[in-house]
Amino acid sequence: MNIKHENVPGQVQELVIEIQKEDYAENVDKALKKQRREVAVPGFRKGNAPMGIVQKMYGKNILVMEIDRLVNEQMDKFFKENEVKYIFEPMPVEGKSKVDFDNPDNFSFVYEYALRPEVKIDYKAMPAITDFTIIPSDEEVDTQVEQLRERHGKYVTPDTIEANDSISADYGGEKEAFFFIRDLNDDAKKEFVGKKVGDKLTVAMRKAFQSDPYFARAFDLKAEELTADDPYTYDLTIKRIGRIEPAELNEDFFKMAYPDGSVTDETAMRQVEKSKLAEQYKPDTERLFMNKAIETLLDNVTVELPDDFMKRYIKAVQKDMKDEDLEKQFDQYKRSFAWQILENNIVEGEDVNVTREDVEAYFRNYFVKNYFANFNAESVKDQVDKIVADSMKNQEYVKNAYDMLYDQKLVEVLRKKMNIEHKEGDFKAFVNEISPKGENTAEEKPKKTTKRKTAPKAEVPAAEEAPAEEKPKKTKAKSTKTKTAKE
Repeated sequence: MNIKHENVPGQVQELVIEIQKEDYAENVDKALKKQRREVAVPGFRKGNAPMGIVQKMYGKNILVMEIDRLVNEQMDKFFKENEVKYIFEPMPVEGKSKVDFDNPDNFSFVYEYALRPEVKIDYKAMPAITDFTIIPSDEEVDTQVEQLRERHGKYVTPDTIEANDSISADYGGEKEAFFFIRDLNDDAKKEFVGKKVGDKLTVAMRKAFQSDPYFARAFDLKAEELTADDPYTYDLTIKRIGRIEPAELNEDFFKMAYPDGSVTDETAMRQVEKSKLAEQYKPDTERLFMNKAIETLLDNVTVELPDDFMKRYIKAVQKDMKDEDLEKQFDQYKRSFAWQILENNIVEGEDVNVTREDVEAYFRNYFVKNYFANFNAESVKDQVDKIVADSMKNQEYVKNAYDMLYDQKLVEVLRKKMNIEHKEGDFKAFVNEISPKGENTAEEKPKKTTKRKTAPKAEVPAAEEAPAEEKPKKTKAKSTKTKTAKE
């Protein structure tokens, strides 16, 4: 075997991999003999088929797989030994390779690859970006407190309907509907509020609800199967009225709502609920910050990219891509590729990585916070340990947690490095920040071409495999099976 490479000006380089017959002949012969022992050919006992028949049936496929293995092995060895940093994947150069699997002898594969460009990031020279902190309003905290009081409230069955009640009503003989008054439109609410158990009324119920899904759920129907113009008018008899009386803000309520004893009065409760709301808003503000940071970096850092090579690469990956579509989308692709390069530069320079211990700690905190917050930590330790262990065996859950933690660490780095204008306000102020018209027009992060996701997901899991210890390396050259076979 022989590898030829000569540095030439520019990012795109060529690599020639020469494979002689003696490099593959022995392994191909062994594979054919093994195949002969296993194959059943009509007219011959298993393992006794003539080698000529086995060669005819399997020879070419075995040869292709062996050559493919050698090409990838030599390519990886060259990049590793020469510490070559490249982008995208090496691609065969059309018309330059010398390959004939029907008449195998010596092979010559010519690949082109693009060197990763050097980039310099001068954070201080860039314009400031907004880092917004959402401070929940008093009204939001009021709503949160009311929901908490209702959650620990008392269920009663009054005789007269009020605006926040639920009702059960007989209709059409033995059928019964159940719905909340809040799901009705304003006109319909007026028809029901004030009615008592046993009262009868005739209502076009489909028109009474705010939407078809609400109506369908109340009457146990399928929204997609509703007759188009039918108002679904029913004669109803109020059978039962349900109401939650909010719990009083007293010692018993605080013990139920905060069994760990951390909250004993209204002031402390409001502060805790306000903090919970602020935590819920963090993903929104971090997404905005990250989007703005990416846009600012892309607009202010030069990333040299080989356009022609990129276009060939995109078309090789997306074989149904038309030239006119590629031209329309190319700038978007280019920004996406540029961000990947900038991201790698930041990650390597700041040693951003997520370890197995980080993921385990994330799972532990998640489950304790969402499922065992009201339990004594020692009493549920074994149960939490088991759930965390199961979570770490599930590849999908681990990857989602890993990606989220990775993005969080990347945000931390950018917050330290970039010029920032700090702002704070309630959610309405945040909406105005991202769009003066009150419309959320925050730009999305450039579409990634790697497989790494960014959306955080964590649920009570199942189990399979453990995570990588560090951020995955850049994608290496993939299999050449189809490529070599077509040369």
